[in-house]
Amino acid sequence: MFLIVLAISPVAHAKDTTLIKAPDAAVLLTIDMQEKDCSISEQIRLTLEDLKELPVDEINTTTIWTEGTQTFRGVRLSTLLTMLDREAVDLELIAINGYRVTIPAADITPEGPLLAYQRNGKAMSARQNGPLWMVYDYDSNPAFRTETIYSRSIWQLDRITISR
Repeated sequence: MFLIVLAISPVAHAKDTTLIKAPDAAVLLTIDMQEKDCSISEQIRLTLEDLKELPVDEINTTTIWTEGTQTFRGVRLSTLLTMLDREAVDLELIAINGYRVTIPAADITPEGPLLAYQRNGKAMSARQNGPLWMVYDYDSNPAFRTETIYSRSIWQLDRITISR
């Protein structure tokens, strides 16, 4: 389970939730909870170990960026939101290089995108589009083989912003 520390800000009266990890733990994903005034009221930092504690799912699919069928393992975006006790809303995803994309709430279903942390049984380096890559099961549904969906398949993902 996650260790979550709550602190109340005397100025903004906003809840600040920060996942506390050992100093050597590498944070792979930061999740910001953004208020209507664009302030961040909560921040959750997850390591690979944290993500692996969540229910695991796999997708076997081809992609336009790789050759042959690939096996992606990770956590469904819908599962991550459920574990965070958040309803599906439009999400902004941000990559290490600053690339940003919005995934609409309608995409966040049990059959929707997978936050992959492994490809073909191995962790992905940044050079291999990792360490986190948002993938869809492109072979399962023609609706997942569009320019729009391909643009949402963000790799080197390191931040998600959830607006309230």
